[in-house]
Amino acid sequence: MTTILEVQDGILKVQGELEELRKCLQEEMPEAERAHLWKREDHLMKKEEQLMRKEEQLMREKEQLREKELLLMQSGQNSTALLQDRSEEWIKHMLIPGLTTLPQHDYDLANALFPEKHGKLPVTRRMYHERLMQKPNVTKSFLIEADDSAVPTLLTTALWMDVSGLVGFFLRYIFVLCRSYSPSKFTYQFFSYCNERRAGSCSSSTKERSRPDTLLTASGCTFLIGEDKLSSLSDAEADLTARVRPLSTMFYGELQFILGYIAAGSAFQWLSIGKSGVVRRVGPTLDLSTDVDRCQYLLSIGYAYQLIKKMIDSVPQVPGRHAMFTVDIVGDRTLCFFPDRVRKSIKNFDSFCREMMTGLDVILRAYKAGERCSSLPQLMGNKSDDYISRTGTYTVQISPLGHAPILRSEQSIRTMAKNVCEALSVLHEAGLVHRDVRLPNVVQVSQEQFMLIDLETVAAYPFRLPEGFQYFREWSIEMLEGNSYTPMSDMYQLGRLLKKDVHWMTEISESALQFIRKLRSKECTAAMALSDPWLSDPVL
Repeated sequence: MTTILEVQDGILKVQGELEELRKCLQEEMPEAERAHLWKREDHLMKKEEQLMRKEEQLMREKEQLREKELLLMQSGQNSTALLQDRSEEWIKHMLIPGLTTLPQHDYDLANALFPEKHGKLPVTRRMYHERLMQKPNVTKSFLIEADDSAVPTLLTTALWMDVSGLVGFFLRYIFVLCRSYSPSKFTYQFFSYCNERRAGSCSSSTKERSRPDTLLTASGCTFLIGEDKLSSLSDAEADLTARVRPLSTMFYGELQFILGYIAAGSAFQWLSIGKSGVVRRVGPTLDLSTDVDRCQYLLSIGYAYQLIKKMIDSVPQVPGRHAMFTVDIVGDRTLCFFPDRVRKSIKNFDSFCREMMTGLDVILRAYKAGERCSSLPQLMGNKSDDYISRTGTYTVQISPLGHAPILRSEQSIRTMAKNVCEALSVLHEAGLVHRDVRLPNVVQVSQEQFMLIDLETVAAYPFRLPEGFQYFREWSIEMLEGNSYTPMSDMYQLGRLLKKDVHWMTEISESALQFIRKLRSKECTAAMALSDPWLSDPVL
């Protein structure tokens, strides 16, 4: 009979395979090999979906058993045969009872990860009595005799095994146990990049990694970053420190830190990554080859799970944000999100340009024009000859980071409209049109600042539609000027965007509605729009 834990283990393995496969797809390879990997990716995604449906089914069956157990208990019947797994009971022994607030300082964080009155690890009876004979003091201090339920069985395995080099694996596994059986449940994703080629590896083909070895993300934020090294903790710490940046207040609010760890061989160390980006060691350095430190390590993972749950509850709820060091792949486009920038890649760039009727020179003109405009993305890090790879992949690094617009009032809509008009005014002055002014191409970078993105859609104007040209999404005949797309077409798109945003509002000023009508009737340029009373008069 398949158990929930076996299904969850299968999901983790499939997700791990998908991560590795998607990293391979980012590399250079023959098209035939790429097509084979895409086919394999489709197969794994279907398998993942099947396993998730199975997990959902088993969870429902578990809930039904729990209900039956309660009914039997009320009627005085014995429910032992119905519900054998007592993992929900056993896992309570290894968690912090009543964790209500997050630590505010490194000293308090160390005490939360290594409390003086620590929990105990439930293990199988056989394991408990064997250890009791061999090391009675350690056993009595850190272990509790349990049955063969899922949690005790997994922890028994962890205590038997040499966990050196498997730090990320056991983090992931114990988090799955906590999510399955503890009262504190939340949705998260684990990413493992430990197998990326790295300088100093045994392989002759190496490349510098741009992401940490281990990530845990939830609600569009990264809450755990880990580095595993074969050499030393100092090397792992240096690598991690070089990658992190100050935590964005827009993403993390008043959260004082996120968690990190470094590992090398049998050595393990928890870290705090402060809101200023400073990395500090917290708690003792553990030697996982010793029984006491291995017990402390496993217990601290459970405590870290509870701390991250509290972190998730404390950060602002922001739509459309992307956790740092994660990747978003759609077709030939890849976005890699870093703490202070986004790396955007488009494979088969020549084909992209032919399809979109644009070119590298036009796109770079747009970025150049926007260098002094806070309403347009800024290029960073690229050399002049570094935009197109030998295999034809276009890559730029842009900043700042943002999230989906939060439009809850006329004032927020007005601010967004003003910023988009500023961006369009700059592009139009440079002889360019954006051609894809939609809400998905607007991001909010602060409370008072929005940004028009996706400059890879620009073209020189007037842009005359060639025969057979496929319209952009949401194009319409009304926005065109004859057979051409002009700056007034951009303004029409903005008017339509704003009309969609204000239709749900019960109270909207007449000046706002009049401004939208002007855009949709193509009565004003971007420069004229910036002088409109609705945008220029703060009282309205």
